[in-house]
Amino acid sequence: MTAQIKFNRRTLPADLANYHEWPPCETSLLDSADLALFEQRRKALVAYLGGLRTAEIASQFGIESTEVLRYLNRCVAVLGDGRIAGWAGLIKGFRTRAPTRFKPVSAMPSQSFGGYTGALSALLDSQPDVQLALDKYLATGITPGGAKRGRISYKEAHQIFLELCRGTGLGKNEWPFCVGRYGREAIRVYVKQFFIANHEKVASLQYGEECRQRSRRPGGKSEGPIALAPFEIVEADEHTADIIFAVGVSTPKGVKYVPSRRMTLIVIADRFTSFILGWDIVVRRTISSSDFLRCIDHASAGQCLSNELQRALEATLSIEADAPELRLGFGSLFVDNALAHLSDTVADRVRAETGAAISFGAIRRPKRRSLVERVFGWMAWNVFHQSPSTTGNSPTDTRRNQPERQAVRHQVTLEKLMEETSKAVARWNSTPTEANYGSSPTDQILEYYSPGSGCLAPLGPPRPTLTPPLRVEVAPAPVRGSQKKGRLPRVSYASVEYGSPILATRWDLIGQSVTLHADPYDISHVQAYTRDGRELGELVPVSSRWQHEHSLEIRRLLRSKIEGTRDEPIGDIVGSELQALAQKALDACARAPRTTHAATVLAEEGRKGYVPEMSSRSAGKRIDTQTLASRVRKSRNIDFSIIGK
Repeated sequence: MTAQIKFNRRTLPADLANYHEWPPCETSLLDSADLALFEQRRKALVAYLGGLRTAEIASQFGIESTEVLRYLNRCVAVLGDGRIAGWAGLIKGFRTRAPTRFKPVSAMPSQSFGGYTGALSALLDSQPDVQLALDKYLATGITPGGAKRGRISYKEAHQIFLELCRGTGLGKNEWPFCVGRYGREAIRVYVKQFFIANHEKVASLQYGEECRQRSRRPGGKSEGPIALAPFEIVEADEHTADIIFAVGVSTPKGVKYVPSRRMTLIVIADRFTSFILGWDIVVRRTISSSDFLRCIDHASAGQCLSNELQRALEATLSIEADAPELRLGFGSLFVDNALAHLSDTVADRVRAETGAAISFGAIRRPKRRSLVERVFGWMAWNVFHQSPSTTGNSPTDTRRNQPERQAVRHQVTLEKLMEETSKAVARWNSTPTEANYGSSPTDQILEYYSPGSGCLAPLGPPRPTLTPPLRVEVAPAPVRGSQKKGRLPRVSYASVEYGSPILATRWDLIGQSVTLHADPYDISHVQAYTRDGRELGELVPVSSRWQHEHSLEIRRLLRSKIEGTRDEPIGDIVGSELQALAQKALDACARAPRTTHAATVLAEEGRKGYVPEMSSRSAGKRIDTQTLASRVRKSRNIDFSIIGK
């Protein structure tokens, strides 16, 4: 590395000696102490350049000659943009270059804390092969041994770093092996900075090729687009709510409450007016694509629009539209790259329904969707954190006071939470904010589409008959069967065969693909259409086991059990499963309330309208077949010598 030239007033070039032309420095933000120190240094430096002796400078300003020379070289140092630092070099803490550690890093048992600043940079400078191998692993995901790990975590990067250090022969008394955490935090900061500086290289590895293509942007710090009209940019996201709620189970001795795990709140908001267009609650930590589409359908149908807003939007059109046919359109939909958003089917259906172009972005980037993040924070403060069963922001939050027990004691049910959430959304839309210059989001929309404004509301035409709502899943399915072997035409959906009297007569459809429209909340029947749009009517499951009303999730749960055990095909196995889940949740809370997966599934199915019917026979604790069989097969060692005596 080239040594930096040190100047004094004799060797200082003439073009730098004129301190009147140095770049000025803004000192209005400095506090009184730092400002006084800056003025003292400036006067001492001016006196030094004016020819005053260093001894007189030391006696008058209290600054030694070595310090004056250091301040001089800071002011004339060339920065990265090619300009000199100027008077900014006199500010306390100013650096012309990043600090570099020159002292060798070794164990310091006599020092209880600190002393290892710059240890990682010093190690990488002395061991360039370690840095080269670590950077290659972070960029490709391939370890030095040739193994492909895929997505990189901080823990795995730290383990690879330690393996590289052992390979260079570093001992126990050398860093990182001489500290307690082996440099874990230093590697975490290094990996994070590497990802930021090399986003294009690691985007495919960390987030997938599809996300890299969709989130590619030009270099430099890009600013988010600014919305110029309502419904031009819409933000959507989901967050886990900081609250535990209870599920009521009807028993012969009354309703008993069991706590469920936390729910997920989905919110869709307009960036221009900050108006909440739609919301939904899912009793799962991770939503599915059908949940996301259902919430988009709510927003497009005007879930949060009042009657006054609907009339104002319809008044901008020359043709009156019925309320059920009201469909809003959006310009752009901003989401992150969660799995529920990345599907091509989701993008195509949202674009066809609302006309919105989906803009993807990386997860954990709240600034890109600042509005919806602010909504989540406001909802947490005004709804979830006000409840006695709140979990707080962390396990150490002082507001957290046994939320499971509080949810059961105060009977904090999902119905109450949804009611409070609906009230909070209405309060948000009607509260004046600074972003709208003292107007509420509702008033802002009414003013924008007021009579005589000349603005047309983005209302779409009525939905075609063959186009299902977003909440309905559309899936292709091949028709299978054999006229020669007498197998009637059937289709398969969610691992179950469906048929109907109309489909049974259509031998010509065997081998062709039909389109199924299924509501994930009730798949006991589906609608079928041919490729040319002709309706085949309603299809029902061939097996009587699945002809009772049930959701897609409960079928997946039952399929995993039916495939591994024998079951009776006759009877409502869905109702029996809900009863078993309710009994399992009750048994788990016999001594103390605690959250269970059974209660969570029960709450999600209850949200869809499926409630178990607990009879007096099923309310008691039942013994399963496996337990009975183990009792029969249990060996009994009998001591016949005692009987003989």
